[in-house]
Amino acid sequence: MTIAQSFESAFDFEKFIAVRFEDLGFTIRINNKQNEPGYDFLAMKNQKIIAVQVKNFKNKVSIRQVTKFRDFMDRSNIKEGAIISSKGFSAPAIAAIAAEKVQNFYMGHLEENKFIWDYLSKDIDHAPQEQKSNHYISVFTAKGGVGKTVVSAHLAGAFAISGYKVSLIDGDPEENLYRLTGSKASVPNSRTGDNNTINVAKVSDWNENTNSQESVTIFDCSPAFERNSLDLLKKTESFIIPTSLSPLDIGSKAEVLLRTIEQIRNCNTHASIFIIMNKYYAQSKQDQKRYHDVVAIISALEDKKCLLMDPEETVSIRESKILRNWGSEPDLAFKTIGGRCHPRDDFLKLTEYLMEHLDIT
Repeated sequence: MTIAQSFESAFDFEKFIAVRFEDLGFTIRINNKQNEPGYDFLAMKNQKIIAVQVKNFKNKVSIRQVTKFRDFMDRSNIKEGAIISSKGFSAPAIAAIAAEKVQNFYMGHLEENKFIWDYLSKDIDHAPQEQKSNHYISVFTAKGGVGKTVVSAHLAGAFAISGYKVSLIDGDPEENLYRLTGSKASVPNSRTGDNNTINVAKVSDWNENTNSQESVTIFDCSPAFERNSLDLLKKTESFIIPTSLSPLDIGSKAEVLLRTIEQIRNCNTHASIFIIMNKYYAQSKQDQKRYHDVVAIISALEDKKCLLMDPEETVSIRESKILRNWGSEPDLAFKTIGGRCHPRDDFLKLTEYLMEHLDIT
């Protein structure tokens, strides 16, 4: 049982955390205003004022919850913020804040009545994740031009900055990805000033033994199913199907998606399938209707391992000039502009989503 589980209510856990701050010499002011939901209490010492948000969850705090609090801090007159969690934070949540080097921001959890800091503005010291055997992810849509290569490369980058060893396999016979990146893809790391690298291989050079040290292997597939490596497709544990709400990408009655799912299932019945909206922006009424039509069509398949990710509530890859122009420089579109990088946040959210739904630790 964790410390948090020993309390009868979340409010009791908040009071316990407040006492821990008092032990550190802070004066506490509880937030009793319902119209200020961004923090639970203020911790004050000398000229320092920290807005503290307490998360008493069964699971680790997600990237969505962390970035929501970060956005609150950006709007607030309070310049320092801390999130204290009962279960810690997901690796993508830590990576999102660390990559932006968010100032005056702290993320921590309790172990044996002591704060363990997962993120400090001036120092980061979190233990590397224990990683299991290689997990294979294939990015496939039975149509060109939907963004498979962009999604494959940047999903690999998001796993890399979350602490995973990643291989990226170019499955297209034209080898466009490999021609662009060579044997290494570069992932800017704002926290360290260095770059993470991803091993990139042609499918003709791939074999299981060469990737034995990786914990995630991502396969950028050819849109022509028969031109892909059958061995890799059969080993795949998760398929990502990028699409958009354009009839050109999904078909007038989602026939492109249905054909993609059918081809996957003809060779692999055990893998999970995730459909993600790429190049996404605010839906028009026509788009909303089209989306609900697609939901109904996919639901009618009764394939419990096939999930259509809600672009508003779950994960989507937002329309972005940075992503659209990716390739002019071979390092990934994870550069921070004006303190933010929407592509990096989107792919870290996708990484976190996959970690929550699959056996990726």
